[in-house]
Amino acid sequence: MKARWSLLVATCVAQAAAAQTTPTPSNPAPAEVPATPAVVPNGDIVVTAQRRSESLHDVPIAVSAFSAQQLQRSGINDARQLMSIAPSLNLTSTTSDSAGVVIRLRGVGSEAINPGLESSVATFVDGVYRARSNLSLTDIPGIERVEVLRGPQGTLFGKNTSAGLINVVTARPSYTPVARLAATYGNYDDVELLGAGGGTLVRDLAAWRVDASFQRRDGWLRDLGSGQRYRDRNRYTVRAQALIEPTDAVTVRLIGDAGRRRETGPDTYVPKRYDPFYQGLLQRLGYRTTLGLNDLTITTTPDRASVEETKQWGLSAELAADLGGVKLTSITAYRYWRNVQAREVDYAEADLLYIPFGAAGQALRAFTQEIRFDGRVGAVDWIAGGFYGHERAFARYGYRYGRDLERFYDAAVAGATGRRNSSSFYTGLPVGGSYPVGGGVGRQDFRQRGDSLSLFAHATWHVTDRLSLIGGIRGTREDKSVVAELSGTNNPGCAALIARGLAAPGATPVSAFQCLQLFDPRYDGRYRANRRENALTGLATVAWELSDTLNAYATWSRGYKGGGFVLDQAGFRPLTVAAPDANQLAFAPEFATNWEGGVKFRSPGSAITINTALFHTRFSDFQLSYNTGAALVTTNIARVTTKGVEIEAIARPGGGFQLGGGVTYADARYGPIPPGVPPLVQAIAGRRLANAPEWVATGSIGWDGALGSFRIFAYADARYQSAVLTERLLRAGSEQHGYALANARIGVGAPDQRWTLELWTRNLTDHRFFVASIPATFQGTTLVGSPGEPRMAGITLRTQLDPQ
Repeated sequence: MKARWSLLVATCVAQAAAAQTTPTPSNPAPAEVPATPAVVPNGDIVVTAQRRSESLHDVPIAVSAFSAQQLQRSGINDARQLMSIAPSLNLTSTTSDSAGVVIRLRGVGSEAINPGLESSVATFVDGVYRARSNLSLTDIPGIERVEVLRGPQGTLFGKNTSAGLINVVTARPSYTPVARLAATYGNYDDVELLGAGGGTLVRDLAAWRVDASFQRRDGWLRDLGSGQRYRDRNRYTVRAQALIEPTDAVTVRLIGDAGRRRETGPDTYVPKRYDPFYQGLLQRLGYRTTLGLNDLTITTTPDRASVEETKQWGLSAELAADLGGVKLTSITAYRYWRNVQAREVDYAEADLLYIPFGAAGQALRAFTQEIRFDGRVGAVDWIAGGFYGHERAFARYGYRYGRDLERFYDAAVAGATGRRNSSSFYTGLPVGGSYPVGGGVGRQDFRQRGDSLSLFAHATWHVTDRLSLIGGIRGTREDKSVVAELSGTNNPGCAALIARGLAAPGATPVSAFQCLQLFDPRYDGRYRANRRENALTGLATVAWELSDTLNAYATWSRGYKGGGFVLDQAGFRPLTVAAPDANQLAFAPEFATNWEGGVKFRSPGSAITINTALFHTRFSDFQLSYNTGAALVTTNIARVTTKGVEIEAIARPGGGFQLGGGVTYADARYGPIPPGVPPLVQAIAGRRLANAPEWVATGSIGWDGALGSFRIFAYADARYQSAVLTERLLRAGSEQHGYALANARIGVGAPDQRWTLELWTRNLTDHRFFVASIPATFQGTTLVGSPGEPRMAGITLRTQLDPQ
């Protein structure tokens, strides 16, 4: 029976598997097949940073790894919260919690505002590449380990790892029964449930596991007028797995997950800095202008909805087989993600611009297939394989005119024109007819299709017992195409100016705004373009075990991130420069070259571990995305450099105590910017990147012990970052001073963990801070900011019925 299962599975996935033999002690099953513990007895963490299980101390890569216990103690159940214990990692949300997430390592990352742009920091979940940060940073229940790999990883991992990657490993099914539940209640009426169950399906043949999470929480941003709250949470995720072992040499892991969110708050921002002219204008029109960070208040248009709905699901199948000295791993996956929004995009109480529900959204469908072979020949460990990815990205925009837009703009130009109703005067339309309520963009649909194919090889030559030379190479070909369909633009004022021959900027005082590119009907049409690129990436590393306690390494590596298309009408050139052409939407690929050296120390018994790294990474054709206040733009910057030092340490002095800490110094800066780009882009030359703190420090302390017949533990961690500018083009007013955040947790429970009761808090001091800033639409130098979460606190009860 087992032989027939083996033949069926292996034939479906790879012809080579039909030649498998029964493993012997000198020819064990693949390293990834058995469930590898996250922490080995000496306290070191096992990682798969080089696609095989290795001690964190031994792997010659700058990598941070966090076990399930560490994540639980810090209250981390969302990858966004990892930055509290990973000093080189920075995660922020801009336009929304689901579709605006940015991941940065060593100060470098990619804005998520353009769905045609892939992240510089890739994310893998159980070996599956997730093509956008929006897909990767959702709640992932059942996490066993998280690895943060810093620097280009362009050899062994699928694609788009020019700045690094996050590798998430979830708990595998086990034949041992699993039954766990955690229930939480916190402030803002927060209700959370986490559950896991699993065990044997068929004895010695198949096991199962299901992890699920649910959260419902009230919002913590309050509208100053209506009292309505935003940034609530209403989400669930279910993840089901099956592990099938038809023979001792073949393992199949099947995973399916699905999740949904429906939450308020996309594009809800706190006013951070007002342009004095527009602040006075809004006040003269009868609207309030107030800075509301301290009391977390915003001003919105009462009847304009701000809500988003996100759905996603995925399937993956992993085959691991021993072919007689060679190990095969095949991972096949498909993922679907969709986000639909209603947004008020003027960030003011005045009704200037909005998007009704369904008129804006993003979607992504992605299929990936990776096949790896690895083995050993003499003193050389080797891995070789290939990766194929196919994706379809979709973006839709449907901006609409609000009730106040014409009145607002007429007031803005009244001083220059001397007229009360300037729009009506120059267009010849009745008052209110130049910007009819509900007019604007009919539909802007963008579809990007991409195919990626790569082959790679990686080898480690153990020259001696203590010296290893490591090399790798990867060749990648990317093919992408875009189709842009723009139709139904309803802009009577611009049409009237076109008919009069007055549509060009400067022809009248209102022409530039009335025929703003975003609302210009002359762009309506269907456009198509294609692009192809080839890239060669790789690495060369010297790893030297200086002693039983001290390892050192030196690395050169090259990373790559594919080019693509701006999925926004703003990507077209102005009509005064050239007729619309989809090739104008293209941007070039991004490359990174990294020089790095590191030293890792581990005392006998792992009472103390210290990992350090020096790095210098240079990005060429860096892909910069920014918000102009009326459009989303992606362009290439000739050079970006990040350099610095990282130190991470853990101490286990005994008595149940554990101390941890880390410091990162990173100087991430733009290089010279040649002429020809907008002045705002030109102005960032030589300056530090947005949200790239020069200094970050983290620290933690934990204690776990017994008090009578109870188990007691306490844990606290803190993160400090130095001052940053939070707006992508470093505009004045986007300053965020340095600050520290602290988290704490204390618990009591049964020694066998059958039950545990915990009290916890995040952002203990209730500190107010901004994580990102953008320019307010049509309001000059006004900036609005996305605030960080206020203090969260609650109580959690955990039950664990499975044996320890």
